[in-house]
Amino acid sequence: MADRALPPLPPPSSEPTVSAAFGSPLQPLPLPPARRAPHDTYVVQVRKDQIYRVPPPENAYLVERYRNERAGGGGKSRCAGASPACSPCLLRTLGALLATAVLVAAAVAISVGVLRPGVPSFSVDRLTVNNATRQHRTDYDFFLTAVNPNKMTALWYRDGKARLLHHGTTLASGDMGDPELGGEDATDFSVLLHGAKGGRAPKAVEKGLAGSKAAVTLQLTVEVTVQVHVGALGFGVKRLAVDCEISAAGLRKYVHISSQKCKSRFGN
Repeated sequence: MADRALPPLPPPSSEPTVSAAFGSPLQPLPLPPARRAPHDTYVVQVRKDQIYRVPPPENAYLVERYRNERAGGGGKSRCAGASPACSPCLLRTLGALLATAVLVAAAVAISVGVLRPGVPSFSVDRLTVNNATRQHRTDYDFFLTAVNPNKMTALWYRDGKARLLHHGTTLASGDMGDPELGGEDATDFSVLLHGAKGGRAPKAVEKGLAGSKAAVTLQLTVEVTVQVHVGALGFGVKRLAVDCEISAAGLRKYVHISSQKCKSRFGN
């Protein structure tokens, strides 16, 4: 039997091939969709034990440190790394308290100096006796020196009166003269006391006036008004009492003062 040539294969068709299975035709398969350009999507995986519902405690320290650096002009804070309690607010509060304490202490010191000044001390530097026979009286001229113990305040002396006594008997009296250096914190005073005209003095005083160099006991009392000053500001006015016990060798013109003891105090 002669060989038969196989017929040529038909050209491939673009139509989808339809096959049958179990007597039912299959639907054509859809073509796969074209690939799209991928998006910039990242997936970050976080461990479950690092998810916090409450911020960790070290975050408070980091926030405080950041605030301190901002308050210090962006530079490194001196308190950074030391303690969160060292903050500018605390330093400002301490500075304000210190300044207040200094002002209160200064006010208390000024008040004490003004309301309770130290008592000045007095001394008799010179005594001159003028026995005026024509006027039948004896004048006693005292020169006093005062020392102010107050460093913050000055003492201005106003009007005052003085008396000279011998064992309780008044020999002379008069007004306290103006200070030699003016009223501002004066130190030297001239006190001229006038004896009574025609008055009879005790025997010891008469002997001293006659030229005897026997010791004569004298007592000088002074009461003067004092005003306390701080600079040009005047404050409280007080009454100052001075009591001097003097022992003189005779009562000639220039009296030699053998001893003296003066006490002074502020009155009410």
